[in-house]
Amino acid sequence: MKKVISTLLAIGVTAFCFVSCGTTEEVSKLTTDWAVAELRDQENCGYFFTTPELGQFDMIESEFKKSAGYQKAAYGMIFGYSKPTSDGKLNNYIRFEINTDGEYACYKCMGGAYTDLVEENNSGTAYFYENGAIVKGYDQVNSIRVEKNSNGKWDVSCNGTKLIANIAPISKATNGVMAFFSVGKKNEEKLPDETVKVTYRITDSKFHVEEKK
Repeated sequence: MKKVISTLLAIGVTAFCFVSCGTTEEVSKLTTDWAVAELRDQENCGYFFTTPELGQFDMIESEFKKSAGYQKAAYGMIFGYSKPTSDGKLNNYIRFEINTDGEYACYKCMGGAYTDLVEENNSGTAYFYENGAIVKGYDQVNSIRVEKNSNGKWDVSCNGTKLIANIAPISKATNGVMAFFSVGKKNEEKLPDETVKVTYRITDSKFHVEEKK
């Protein structure tokens, strides 16, 4: 099973924090400047890394740019997840991701079982699908928007094109959201000579405002 790393869901490695801002409880809308996440060591190959939780949201739009690393190692948003277990593992979540080859994937993970939300299959596997809305290549900016629609389900768009609609929420899930990036296996990356480098910023959002106690 893949490992989730963040300040909220730590499993032994310090998180890469993309954003630095006030707490999400204090804002209804959050935007950020570009921030860099970079990894050099081979020890963390084969895992994915998240930001701390960005808040309880109704909509978030973010831009991503990958400058170095294995072209198939993806990046994007993890959202609509249930609370982590007592040992910090995130077992149930929805994940939307793209890569520099112009492909995307979207799936639910429920206790380690995967459900492809693009095309149904019986293999318990999520696949990548090519789409012309995604800008291919390194140092190219792609925008990802995740939004709860009027039916209370999730829609996901990339660069203004809706790729997934009406994703049913996970039972007893929160409306939490985190950005993430993946690192390929040792034979796929060129670490430590070439780093894995992804930059990210939030361009628009709508978060729930929680009252201060």
